Parts: sequence; C-alpha cells; structure tokens
Amino acid sequence: MSEQSTPLERLEAHSKEIEALANEIAVRAKAFGGDVGARPRIELVKQRLKIALDELGAYPDSLDDITDE
Repeated sequence: MSEQSTPLERLEAHSKEIEALANEIAVRAKAFGGDVGARPRIELVKQRLKIALDELGAYPDSLDDITDE
C-alpha cells in the first residue's frame, strides 16, 4: 500500500489483513487453545467492526442518494 492509496484502497487492504488475522487467531485457538483474556478483546474488535460496517452501510448507492443533510 503506497502513500498515494485512496481511502477505499486502504480500507480494502486492511480488510484483507483483518480477515487473515482473524483466521490465524481462530485456527491457533482451535489447535492450541485460546489465550487467557482473549474473549473480551475479541468482543471489542467485533464491536468496532460492527460500527465500521454501520458507517459503510450509509454509503450512497447512487448519486441520487447524496444529500446535503
């Protein structure tokens, strides 16, 4: 990712990284057991992701959806 990346390009790149990290954490927990205290941290991450998804849900579907409000 370069300094000239757009916010959307950065968002897409970070989402791929988050997906890979989540997979790694889940696989390791299944194989070796979970880390002590991990559940509250995972719940915090899930909460942040839900907020981000809500924000993205407000993205307009077309130019007609853009308002000054």
